[in-house]
Amino acid sequence: MKILIIGGVAAGATCATNLRKLSDENEIILIEKGRDTSFKNCEIPYYLSYMVEDKEDLIARRPDEFKKKNNIDARNFSEAVSINRHEKYVEIKNLKTGKIYKETYDKLIIATGASPFVPDSIKGLEKERKNVFKVENVVDVENIRKYIKENKAKKVIVNGAGFIGIESAENLNELDLDVSLVVRSRVLGNIDEELAGFVEENISDHINLIKNDEIVEVKDESLLLKSGKEISYDLLINAIGVKPNSKIAKDAGLKITKSGAIETDRNLLTNDPDIYAIGDVIEVYNPLTKTKGKLNLAWPAHRQAKFVANHIMGKAKKSPSFIGSFALRSFDMNVAATGLSKKQLDAAKIPYKSTLITHNDSVNILPYSKPMNMKISFDPYTGQIYGFQAVGKGDVVKRVDIVAGLIGMGADIYDLYDTEISYQPIYSTPEDSLNTLASQAIDIFEGKIKNIEIPELGERKDEFIIVDVREKEEFEKSHIKNAINIPVGKINPEDFKNKNKYLIYCRSGNRAKSVVKTLQKQGLENIYYLEGSMNYLEKYQKTMGIEILE
Repeated sequence: MKILIIGGVAAGATCATNLRKLSDENEIILIEKGRDTSFKNCEIPYYLSYMVEDKEDLIARRPDEFKKKNNIDARNFSEAVSINRHEKYVEIKNLKTGKIYKETYDKLIIATGASPFVPDSIKGLEKERKNVFKVENVVDVENIRKYIKENKAKKVIVNGAGFIGIESAENLNELDLDVSLVVRSRVLGNIDEELAGFVEENISDHINLIKNDEIVEVKDESLLLKSGKEISYDLLINAIGVKPNSKIAKDAGLKITKSGAIETDRNLLTNDPDIYAIGDVIEVYNPLTKTKGKLNLAWPAHRQAKFVANHIMGKAKKSPSFIGSFALRSFDMNVAATGLSKKQLDAAKIPYKSTLITHNDSVNILPYSKPMNMKISFDPYTGQIYGFQAVGKGDVVKRVDIVAGLIGMGADIYDLYDTEISYQPIYSTPEDSLNTLASQAIDIFEGKIKNIEIPELGERKDEFIIVDVREKEEFEKSHIKNAINIPVGKINPEDFKNKNKYLIYCRSGNRAKSVVKTLQKQGLENIYYLEGSMNYLEKYQKTMGIEILE
């Protein structure tokens, strides 16, 4: 069998090597239009800061190594121009010679990935500029490092605050450059609003964060923003987002989704029974929403590649599905999430409840102990866990990985509460933060405490008498507009025995929850707790650009 793979990076290279493991008889051809086949694209930003010193360390396998180790015909500088589905061949252009030739196939795998997206609304990018870059491959970061060194560049603007934007800004900041990050609305759209503020504050502690603005024109030495401001720059990196490289598939008559991805079935086959598609060029199936969507991460790409190799060889079992788990380091803050975000839950019209806590990752009397801000979302009828997010200087990735495993098994908040987590003072607390969060979620699920989530506050605050139970000095520094101050020690249940509804908050939520539970023991049903309290509310106000506090 002759198998042709278009795209030689993560998904394509993994599929090729797994096909060879399954059979020595197949003829496998891997084509890549770039210089490097099978490079480590997730590690690319760390080459900017010289954390990865040698570019050779980013190259997993070169064409001659594919041939020697795997008997795979890997060709770089080879661009797939068109697909003839009826005669089953691909036209390929040798980018060194300009020659176009035909390569036939029995099975074709499209692994063309996704490329950085720059909107047409930005003027001035129609011509090539030596000081404007993207971060897509090893050559890109080589050129950025070279430009900075040769031109003594100091002022760097990163356009976009997703994974690549934040990672690029962080690593360039290590070089003592003047780095600014421009974001149209807020950072990390796949993190909920209540948590995004912590990340934004952390970024602002290290570099210049330009929020609620966008670049509309690129000039030789300055950038014009939508706000009318004009800022100078030595080097611009565009990292706004990516779009699937699906043109060759579309031109061949393969079905394309609304997002521009190649449409595939559960076995990752296109509408042509001899053509598969894998990696960032397709959408993936999410078992929680039972729908498909974009998920540009390395782990899904590798899993898809291995599945397709097995499917071609008749050895495939369960088709892969993904709940979407990721981790990110943003300067000295850790960010991680798994499952469905608020945006995804709302879009899918899935009913849910959520709760927030701030908790240290280990015993707080130790110098190793660091805070984590965490949010869990769950089914209000069954308690099934839908999503979990965490940001902070503590070990949030460990917690997200634990919850990811539970979500994959359809676990609920009771399962999370009973999850046994290894304890030693340096690594955890006797009852881990996850167990504590689950306990709080159970209280809400069982109706032991009524909660109002921060995004609801703006619309519902007039329903309540809002009570701040912090001390007077804390209250006077900042508080929710129109709130009244009754410190915990002065709470009198008799004052709440009326028809009014009360919303209680404090600094972190602990005092407020204690007050709510005390009042509920008096038979009061009109008492609510504000999720996250001031700890989250202050960040949320800055992130969303609204005025809740005074």
